[in-house]
Amino acid sequence: MRTALLVLLLSLAGAGATAQTSEAANYQIIVNGKLQDVALGEEYKIRLASGEEVTVAVKQKDVLTYQDDWISLQYPKGLHPALSTPDPDLEQIALVTANGNGFLVQKYKTVNPAELVDLVLKEMTNEEVSFGYSITEQPFERKLKSGQQVKGKLVQLKYGSDVQQYTVAALGGDNGGIMFVTMLNTEYNHDDNKVIQLFLDSLAYSRN
Repeated sequence: MRTALLVLLLSLAGAGATAQTSEAANYQIIVNGKLQDVALGEEYKIRLASGEEVTVAVKQKDVLTYQDDWISLQYPKGLHPALSTPDPDLEQIALVTANGNGFLVQKYKTVNPAELVDLVLKEMTNEEVSFGYSITEQPFERKLKSGQQVKGKLVQLKYGSDVQQYTVAALGGDNGGIMFVTMLNTEYNHDDNKVIQLFLDSLAYSRN
């Protein structure tokens, strides 16, 4: 079972979560002012003005970077962050895999998100607890790549063989800050856990 919040995340990010099986010519290169449509990884023969023919290809890095004026983070190619603004004072970046695992970062412009950790956790786990999942929680603390300490909680929900893990942590003050959520169903904890660990290792906060 999943909470209403996770359903919302899936609706936001699901379209970008599935890796493409074939790459369309969605990119362009410009050679001497002329546009050429290209697909990632494909080689193309292009004739220069001098008459020389050259081979070109566009490749994508295995690890990509999202960056704005508040945060930066990394994620594997084939996944795409979904951006939304649920409220004028709140922005969020979500990335969810095809298995429903991933992370969410929320940028609070006026509220201290550190005061909302328990509330968010309760909203995320209330449905499972009501259904009969057992719940255990422990403190969570981690140093961001940018040097700040984020604090929150790590929660594990268990019902039979179904085990789900959520982390909610925040950093901020009276003038706002950030909160992040990670979601992992341990049935898919190999590749999807790598996505979450890459996020945790790379997240940096540098609000201007």
